[in-house]
Amino acid sequence: MKALKKINTTVEIVLPTSREAEIIFNATKPEIKYSPSERTNTKIKRQENLLKILTTAQDTHSLRASLNSYLRWIILSIQILELKID
Repeated sequence: MKALKKINTTVEIVLPTSREAEIIFNATKPEIKYSPSERTNTKIKRQENLLKILTTAQDTHSLRASLNSYLRWIILSIQILELKID
């Protein structure tokens, strides 16, 4: 059996507004830019109210860990936005 060399995945998150997507994109971008992992490579893209997390990993363990981290940061950002006072 041949082992996988790389795993590619894309996670798409649809947010209520493009403004919220922009805020979360800008909040998450530094985490991706300065990621210390040598086993994963992650990019984030925004199109209107859609965020795309594109991850390439060497193995399933590093893929899961990486995605969990970015999804937790995005969930935290959404929760903070929900606390805003209008």
